[in-house]
Amino acid sequence: MSSNASPLAPDLNLIPAVPAPPGVSFNPDDLDNYKHRHIVMHSVGLSIVTIAVLIRLYTRAFVKKFVGLDDYLLILSWMASITFSTILAYSTRYGFGMHTYDIPASKFLITFKWLTISQWCYFPAVLSVKVCILLTYLRIFQINRTAKWMICFGIAAMIIFYIVAFFCTLFYCVPVQRAWDRTVPGHCISYSAWPYATGIFNFCSDFFILLIPLRPIFTLTMPFWRKVRILCIFSMGLFTCVASIMRFVVTLQSINNPDQTYVAAKVLYWAIIEINLGIICTCAIVFPAFFDTSEPNSFGSLFGSLLSSRLSSKSELSQPEIKV
Repeated sequence: MSSNASPLAPDLNLIPAVPAPPGVSFNPDDLDNYKHRHIVMHSVGLSIVTIAVLIRLYTRAFVKKFVGLDDYLLILSWMASITFSTILAYSTRYGFGMHTYDIPASKFLITFKWLTISQWCYFPAVLSVKVCILLTYLRIFQINRTAKWMICFGIAAMIIFYIVAFFCTLFYCVPVQRAWDRTVPGHCISYSAWPYATGIFNFCSDFFILLIPLRPIFTLTMPFWRKVRILCIFSMGLFTCVASIMRFVVTLQSINNPDQTYVAAKVLYWAIIEINLGIICTCAIVFPAFFDTSEPNSFGSLFGSLLSSRLSSKSELSQPEIKV
């Protein structure tokens, strides 16, 4: 008597998404991954960025008593950074940051789906940050004709490039679902040259933004050390350039690596650092006003008033009361 029972389906949680390299075994609990580093980086980065944004918004609204278009765009950049970090942090639960051969087959498609979505979010986030910086420059250096034209050119170039980059990434595959599921009928364009183009443009645009304020600052009529202090604030953009270079270098090292869930985590690690540093640099421009003791409603003046009142109270308590 023959049996018509079909064999049990394999448990996809116990099968790797792709075969492991020779000498390596399937291990979903392998600690050699970027999952925890991403969680820590997003938590710390968003905390610092949020504090910097709140300081800038408070200074602009209550100290300078003027909120401009660049401040509203800063809020948009902040929200874009939060969205980007949230997607990356959330995707770690499905295998983002792990070696591809350590991801269970049951999570493979959802991992690549979230990885694709995170790449879509990068370009709007970095565009909003860079345009926000340039609009801040435009407000500060609007009387300098050369700087004004450079800023307008930069804004136009970045809007065009990053919008094109966004749609090229969005429609890299047609239909879109084929980007993470190659069983879906359709086609994908060649993607090999795109990382080079975006990496070079990112670095050049960061360096361009860094150079814009140098000449106007050097032509200012003010004490030398005050000029140096202002120059140091604007030169914080060097850190953004370094992050952009690191992202580009890691991208070049990872282009032909089949372990995409692992190497993409390394690339996007530097991408979120680049975005957050850009936001912090934008906010740092108003830090001197926030701590200035001569500015009404600033932290410096409020702290100075509180300190002087406490000192005067202690002085009154230390003096014996003289009754006449």
